Amino acid sequence: MPAASGMGVRRPMTALPALHGLPLAEKAARLQAFYERTAFHESGIMYSLMAIDGGRVRPFTAADFAGRPALKAEHWRIKPAGPWELLNNENSITTSGLYLASQCYRYEATRDPAALAEAARAFRSLELIYELGVADGRPGWMGKPYGFRLSDQTSADQYLDATWGLLLYRPLAPPEVQARIAAMQVAFADYWRGIDYTIRYFDHVWDNRENPHSYNAVFVLLNLVAFSLGGDPVHRREAEWFLARGRWREETSLDAWRRQFAAGETVDWRFDKLVAGQLQPGEHLCWEKTILCKFVAVAAEWIHRLQPDWLPREQLQATLRRWWELWPYGLGEDFLPYYYYIAGPAPGAWRPAQLTAQLPRGEWFFGDPFLSYASQVRWFEPLARFMATSVILAEHGGPAADEARTLARRILEATDEVRIKWMHDPDGRQLRPGLEHYGRTLSSEMPATFLATYWRGRAAGWW
Repeated sequence: MPAASGMGVRRPMTALPALHGLPLAEKAARLQAFYERTAFHESGIMYSLMAIDGGRVRPFTAADFAGRPALKAEHWRIKPAGPWELLNNENSITTSGLYLASQCYRYEATRDPAALAEAARAFRSLELIYELGVADGRPGWMGKPYGFRLSDQTSADQYLDATWGLLLYRPLAPPEVQARIAAMQVAFADYWRGIDYTIRYFDHVWDNRENPHSYNAVFVLLNLVAFSLGGDPVHRREAEWFLARGRWREETSLDAWRRQFAAGETVDWRFDKLVAGQLQPGEHLCWEKTILCKFVAVAAEWIHRLQPDWLPREQLQATLRRWWELWPYGLGEDFLPYYYYIAGPAPGAWRPAQLTAQLPRGEWFFGDPFLSYASQVRWFEPLARFMATSVILAEHGGPAADEARTLARRILEATDEVRIKWMHDPDGRQLRPGLEHYGRTLSSEMPATFLATYWRGRAAGWW
C-alpha cells in the first residue's frame, strides 16, 4: 500500500527543463526525462501540482504555507495534513492517466520498450489509487490521493483521464494486467451507478446526472466501456440513458448559455458574483467552461470507436469541431490564457475580467482564497486541453482537421518554461499576498499532455 504523505522524506529537487526555442523532439526528450525523475512519489503514485523553487521542482511542504491563507477542510471525513497535500495530489489521477496515454502513443510511434516500462509505472499509479478505494470497501472509487492516502474527493474528469490511459494501455499490457484493467473499468461504472452519479465535492453536493454536456459524455463512455468488457446489459442501458439526455453533440456549454439568454431565461451562474459589477446583459464569467472541450473530445472519440452507430463519423467530426472552436476564448496571440474572462452573447465575444476586491471570507467559493476575487492571472490548462482536442479532431478529419493540426503544432512550439506552469502572474499584481505560490507551481496537465500530443502526432507523421 502507498506510504503516508512522505513529507518527512527529503526529496532532491530536479531542475525545471529549459524548453524555449527548442525543436519539438528535444522538448519531448527533456520533458520525458524530467517526468521520469520527478513525477513519481516513492509510494508509486504520481504527484500532480509541484512547487517550482528557484528554477527547480520539488513537492510542496508545510513550510510553503506558513502564515498563508488556505482552503479549509475541517468538515471532511478524511482530513489532509494541510494544503501542501492538496496541491501535491489534487490531480494525481489525471496526471497518471495522461502520462499513461502519452507513453502508449510514444510506443506506437517508436516501439521503444522504455515507453512500455513507463506506461507500466503510470498504470501502477492508477492501480494504487484504485486499491485505496477497495481497502475502504468501495471498489471503483478513485479518490484524489491527498497525502498519498485515501480521500473522499474526486470528480468525473479524473475518471475520464484514467479511462483514456487504460483504454490505450490494455492492448499493450500483459494478459494479467489486461484482466486487472477490465475489472477496474467495470468497477468504475458500477461505483458511479451505485451512488446515482452524485458526490459531495468540497462544500456542495454535485449531481452529475443533470449535466447534459461534458460530464454526460464521460458517463456515456464509462458505461459503454464497461459494457464492451463485460456485456452486462445494465451498463448498456445506463449508457443509452445518458446518451438520450446529452446535448454535447449539438451544443457546447457556452452555446447553452447563449441559447438560454436568447430565450429570455434567467440563468443563475454563481461564479458571476466575482465580477458582478463588470457584467453587461447576456454576459457571464466564463469560469473553466471552454476547457471542457477535452472531456467531450476524448469521450466522443472512444464512443465512436466502441459503438460507431451511436456517433457516426460525420457526427463525430461535427461534435469535435464544435468544441474545438472554443479555443480562442480567453486566449490571445501570446498563448497566455486568462483564468478569468467574460464571455458575451455574440459568438466569439470575450474580454479579460478586471482585478476585483476580495469577497468576505464566508463567500469564498469552495472556501478557497484563490476563488475569492477575479484577476488577470494566466493559466495553462487551456493549452493542454486544446492540444489534446486538436489532435483528436485532426485524426478524425473533417473541414477543420488541417486547422486543428496547425493549432496543435503552434501550442507545442509555444510550450516553454512559463507555459508548463499551472499559473502565471504577468505583472506581479494578479495573485494576492499569500497566493504567490500559484505562479510557482508545475502544471498537472501540460507536461504529460505535451508528450501525448507530440507522440500522437509523430505516430501520424505530422511532425
